Amino acid sequence: MESTSDAGLFSEVISGATTLLQLGGPVVGILLLSSVLGLALALVKFIQFSGAGNATIKRLDVAIDHWLAGEKDKATGILTGSRLAIAKDLKFGLEQRSVMDADLLHDELLRRASGFLRAYSRNMRPLELIYYLAPVLGLLGTVLGMIDAFRGLAVSAGAAGESSALASGIWEALLTTAVGLSIAIPFAVMHALLEARLEGLADQVTDLVTRILTMSEDA
Repeated sequence: MESTSDAGLFSEVISGATTLLQLGGPVVGILLLSSVLGLALALVKFIQFSGAGNATIKRLDVAIDHWLAGEKDKATGILTGSRLAIAKDLKFGLEQRSVMDADLLHDELLRRASGFLRAYSRNMRPLELIYYLAPVLGLLGTVLGMIDAFRGLAVSAGAAGESSALASGIWEALLTTAVGLSIAIPFAVMHALLEARLEGLADQVTDLVTRILTMSEDA
């Protein structure tokens, strides 16, 4: 029963997309393609950030607590078992904090932290471009549609039904603007959420690195 319902829903989606393509032309096609690619990219980014959630970062913070308390075996176990690449860098910092020059260690840890965060900031620009360009592409489609509508009106001047033909041409032209805005709004929200998560992750990583460099060991 569910498979039949899913098949019907999929068929309706395909039918709706086909209708939009027929009415909106190539501009709607570009918008729909960019939205599909953008959604796939956004899903990948959300999954990536979910692997660096607050609970995961908290475990790294606990590992630093263990190390600074002299419980290095516990700390090493947590850092070695972490899925985050930054865990190895934190382990390196903890091991070198009493050996390496403080300024050099500071620069090295910041370099490694930047490399870690770079992976999370990668591919954010395409999402930003989608919500910037979607309304512009929609407006372009509307302008092109209006041009066609008025050109057709000029060719058929004096024929019956001019008003209805013009109205039909106008609403079809405005369809591209509606599609562009409908795509831009959710992508603006998704990009904002990802940017906020990236900023929060950067603050958390900076805090971890700062703890390694500034706090003294109890043992």
